[in-house]
Amino acid sequence: MGVRWRTWGTLSLVVAVVAFVLQSCDRPPTLGTELVVNPATASSRPPAVQARPVLRFESTAYAFDTVAAGTPVKHVFAFTNEGPGVALVADVSTTCGCTVPKTWPRTPLAVGESGEVEVLLDTHDLLGDQDKVVRVVANTDPGVVELHVTGHVVGPGSRPAP
Repeated sequence: MGVRWRTWGTLSLVVAVVAFVLQSCDRPPTLGTELVVNPATASSRPPAVQARPVLRFESTAYAFDTVAAGTPVKHVFAFTNEGPGVALVADVSTTCGCTVPKTWPRTPLAVGESGEVEVLLDTHDLLGDQDKVVRVVANTDPGVVELHVTGHVVGPGSRPAP
């Protein structure tokens, strides 16, 4: 009797699976969008634009005129956070090894607070017209501000720039 129930149970299972397969083959599968979640488009309202702080530099260029090769050139670029919100300087970098950003604010600046980027230019191996770029990267608008250190470097026997 045990074999008979096992056979009947197996047969019932096979019939159920075949019925399910045949029923699902009659109609094409449908895909719904209920599982798709995209927060950027989930609302009919436009996304809120978040204003970023602005760093207002007193000047973004410093011209050192003419110096003898080997004379270090130092300049401090001062700025103020005009808001809205807290500004954070993430990085200050240069385009070559002869220009070094020495100091800049490493802590967040509240609206109205000021900061400085101190730059040192080593003119030891330089001759002629120079335009060295220092990039200030921050959570601001714009996200990158370029500072320029320009001038002319003369060596022994060189003539000054016109």
